[in-house]
Amino acid sequence: MERKKELLIRAYVVMFLFIAFAAVIFFKVAKISVQEGEKWRAKGGKNVKMIPLKADRGNIYSDDGSVLVMSLPFFDIKMDLANPKQEVFEKGVDSLSILLSRYIDSSKSPYEWRSSLVTARVEEKPGFRYFPIAKDISYSDLVRLKKFPILRKGSNRGGLIVEKKTRREKPFKSLASRTLGEVRSNAPDFGLESFFDEQLSGPTDSLLMKRMSRDNWIPVLDVSELVTKKGNDIVTTLDVDIQDVAQQELRFALEKNRAKGGTVLVMEVKTGAIKAVANLKYSEKSQDYLESYNHGVGTLSEPGSTFKAAAALAMLDDGYITLDTKVDLHGGKKKFYKSWMYDSHLHGIRETDFRETFAISSNVGIASLAMKYYEAADNGRIHFRKKMAQFLLDRKTGIELKGEGKPMFKNPTRKSDGWSGTTVPWMAHGYEVNVTPLQTLVFYNTIANDGKYMKPFLVKDILDDGKSVGSYGPKVVKESIANPIAIDAMQELLREAVASGTGKKFQSEDFEFSGKTGTARDYGGHHEKKEYNASFAGYFPSKNPKYSIVIMVYNPQESYYGSTVAGPVFRNVAEKIYALKFDEFGNEKSMASKEEVKLPGEHSGYAQDFEKVFAHTGISYRKKSGSWVKVDPSNNKMNIDKMKISKREVPDVSGMGLRDAIYILENLGLNVFAEGVGKVNKQSLRPGTQIK
Repeated sequence: MERKKELLIRAYVVMFLFIAFAAVIFFKVAKISVQEGEKWRAKGGKNVKMIPLKADRGNIYSDDGSVLVMSLPFFDIKMDLANPKQEVFEKGVDSLSILLSRYIDSSKSPYEWRSSLVTARVEEKPGFRYFPIAKDISYSDLVRLKKFPILRKGSNRGGLIVEKKTRREKPFKSLASRTLGEVRSNAPDFGLESFFDEQLSGPTDSLLMKRMSRDNWIPVLDVSELVTKKGNDIVTTLDVDIQDVAQQELRFALEKNRAKGGTVLVMEVKTGAIKAVANLKYSEKSQDYLESYNHGVGTLSEPGSTFKAAAALAMLDDGYITLDTKVDLHGGKKKFYKSWMYDSHLHGIRETDFRETFAISSNVGIASLAMKYYEAADNGRIHFRKKMAQFLLDRKTGIELKGEGKPMFKNPTRKSDGWSGTTVPWMAHGYEVNVTPLQTLVFYNTIANDGKYMKPFLVKDILDDGKSVGSYGPKVVKESIANPIAIDAMQELLREAVASGTGKKFQSEDFEFSGKTGTARDYGGHHEKKEYNASFAGYFPSKNPKYSIVIMVYNPQESYYGSTVAGPVFRNVAEKIYALKFDEFGNEKSMASKEEVKLPGEHSGYAQDFEKVFAHTGISYRKKSGSWVKVDPSNNKMNIDKMKISKREVPDVSGMGLRDAIYILENLGLNVFAEGVGKVNKQSLRPGTQIK
């Protein structure tokens, strides 16, 4: 009984001590937090602080999965020379100096490295606690450097300081550079990087920093080991091959004609997908053509004769004319009120039909008809303006890029717009109106698409860790901008303009295409010297068209006619796309016969991707179940075998596409750093390595 009482007393005493201890701790916490909070927070804020740590931006891919923009990690390495113990420093400084000279900076000898390290440590020179070792090194170099003597002991015992930063890289360099865009700290963002900034950026984390000296702060933790959620990836509609063709042909034409700049845009007729956006402008500073501005989307100008298609479609849709309507061309010269209008040359033609009028691009002929039906008629001006709205020419296309120019159309009911008696005839052949090349392209694409207006788009998917979180696709804005008969007639006019009109000189021997040349005087800068813009807008093949293209060349010097400057660019771009995308019979390359199929080599990745590719190309395959697979050719078939992935072991991702490899490894909890593009060539961790 006495024993029991003694045990109870001891238990009560221990419990009392615990309660008292807890009360003291609670009192201290409350005192520090409430009564002395400001004091300690002020002291702590002088030596530590939290800074925002941005996630790595997501990648931007082409339509076939090629990486167009990616974030690559780079590291600045510094050393806190006060941290290593004297014994550790003396033992490792010689070996460290040799390795730094061999792998980091060979311009300094091992002796110079050692002398700098020892002097800074012994004399405690300024910056000795923030001694620079390397700048902008890759992750693989960082992994090697972490194994060097002294530094291998980490930040506390070895003084290793790692500062991480990421740099946006474009593997294809200038290809579609302006469209892809940039995020800049000292200037406005632009391109897809700007429009999809929220999706690409990802979440922002926090990083704890400590003060080393008055103005030097270093991270408390090794930032190379921190895992932050990456921003979403976006998949564009851009085709790398078509983009390359467009850019090369544009550069060639600009150099040949000594032009100020130009743009080429390629669009998929049925979907509205933009396949290429090439922009070049001459830089006096660099003496070269650079992608310094997206003229295709942002530059407004008077389109000239390519706009005649809008005037022609308006009159055809209203039933005022047919292709056989007789027109007096007045020999190529006519006076409207007090202003003379001229065709490109005084051809001497009087009466002809509208088919030839449009084919030879007669300013006088088109303007005379427009004057008759929209200026002389009651409310004709208002009706003509409404026709432009009916064709959606007076609105932005809504493409996913900031800075699209808003079309400029005069309003006949608004005095401030300066509508005059000559506005209708001048608008009819492309003056007193401003549109961008993209807006012209979409109008011609709509004609090629039998009147169906498709919204142009540049991004088709947004991916979060490889999974779609926002799919974009073809969007019909308007089922028909005009009646089918008028659209058919317009298609015949555009075909005839190339076959027998202003496009006759640059026809293709491989296929038939349709379109319209354009030449416009540039009055924008009120130049003393005459400046012109040459253009061509059209589509191919003429029957069942697949692609529409617009070319605009600003201020060419050698020649300024659309037929000699822009037309040949259209033909060259179209012919090269045709060679890439069509077979010898004019059919799109898709399903190939077994005899024509050359089986690919070994690969690995997501099973459904391979199945879609093999089905699309007509390749036979034998499948075993599994989400992640390895494929290899055998007996005219592709074998799809299940790929073993263990949650405890590093898998073999060699031969796998970079996107798939990153998805698998990050889902296993590994921190992934990638160098290069395409398929995985090698991995730093051996397959089968245990995942800690």
